[in-house]
Amino acid sequence: MAVGAIALLALAAPALSQETSGTDEAFQLTTVYGLTNTGLGNLSNNSPTFFSFDISWVDPVLNKYYLADRSNKTIDILDLSTLPPTLTQVVNPKFQGFTGNNDTSGPDGLATVNNHTEVWVGDIGGTCFPTTSTTCGPGQVWVLNTDASVKTLPGGVANPIPVGGKTRADEFCEDPKNNLVMIASPAEDPPFVTFISTKTYKVVSKLVFDGTNGTPKATNGLEQCGWSAATGKFYQNVPEINGPGNDTVPGGIAVINPKTMKVERVFDIPLEDCAGPQGMAIGPDDQILEGCNAKSPSGSRNTVVVSQKNGRTLAVLQDLGGADEVWFNPGDGHYIIPSCNTACRTAPTGFVLTFDEVLGLVDSKTLQRDQTIFVAQQNSDTNATSGNPRTIHSVAGDPNNKQIILPIPACTSPTACGNVPHFSPSLCDKRGFGISVSGTPSTAVGCITVLAAPLNNDQLPRVAKERGNDNNQD
Repeated sequence: MAVGAIALLALAAPALSQETSGTDEAFQLTTVYGLTNTGLGNLSNNSPTFFSFDISWVDPVLNKYYLADRSNKTIDILDLSTLPPTLTQVVNPKFQGFTGNNDTSGPDGLATVNNHTEVWVGDIGGTCFPTTSTTCGPGQVWVLNTDASVKTLPGGVANPIPVGGKTRADEFCEDPKNNLVMIASPAEDPPFVTFISTKTYKVVSKLVFDGTNGTPKATNGLEQCGWSAATGKFYQNVPEINGPGNDTVPGGIAVINPKTMKVERVFDIPLEDCAGPQGMAIGPDDQILEGCNAKSPSGSRNTVVVSQKNGRTLAVLQDLGGADEVWFNPGDGHYIIPSCNTACRTAPTGFVLTFDEVLGLVDSKTLQRDQTIFVAQQNSDTNATSGNPRTIHSVAGDPNNKQIILPIPACTSPTACGNVPHFSPSLCDKRGFGISVSGTPSTAVGCITVLAAPLNNDQLPRVAKERGNDNNQD
């Protein structure tokens, strides 16, 4: 289903702050995509809005962006070879959808694999609504073509590929040298990862994180992983090791040898630096960026950069935490961090603004913040038990065209975003990018947004050049 895009002027973007000097160009909002919202996947409330989604991915060879959209049971695709990009939504009615519980919802983790020829997507089978259903499971992995259609696998292998358990198969990473995908089942007790061959499409091994066989005892699930071409190792985030299950004790990174499919060592992450390591981006040199979801003992939510070689902390980015998916963009050398930190998540008194949701852009050379892009604030009504009623959490960068793609979920209800003068509940109601508005709000429907730095003629995509630079968005 093709949907329309709305191009906004650069002046619609808020003031942008530059924390460090240099030649970095400021990113500005360029396009807002209103989705075709069927609500097909919103099983818990039947709401026709876009508020439940998981991992996003940019493939620079295909020039495409992919998003696992639970609300609509779709893979949302942006064709990045055009300016502005072209959006399509591909429905898969067999996706689980959002049940009201992330552990039993899908689609989830997503990435292109097999030399840019396939899209793999984590999900869960069975009937998982209501969430207490005994028919839920197993976790499963879809193998799709690059247009998001279901691929017929060789040798009669089932598609989706079952990985076991009663909860979702979630985030994963690929080792292209050893033709291996490692995908986590974080809500199992104990959680485990499954290794799947990208040649045979068969499960070849499992590794249970129960504190035996060299594994750390994962007591609050597993999160994003990464594979490093420099070391040839998998790196698996473990938010909490041997704790009570609430990220109040340190987590770490399990270093896994793809050939043996065993844990070689565990990098301990200091709790004050990074509580609940969740997002992961493999950076240049020996860097790993860790998005930290939980609150440290001092109350801050941070992001840290650690060494791939020994886990040593290289930098702490104070109060730039709360991210699920973080991204390294090799096109401009920046990390991208969607942040809703502790202040953003803290319940205020009634009818006041929460703290800012922002995108943080961090230079991988200096490990300092280059730019902070204000995204939104919301009000909280008098019955609020938490701060921001919806948060940005998934992001991906386009290295070819200096673009950032940020999906923004809808508010769960009109009152969740306040009923007094307030900032726009999201970019998606087309009233601006954090522009103050007043009046009784309606429920925002959610959207996908694109931000970009200005491009000169030599940097434009070939398609844009051929049509006379009509869409040059300087």
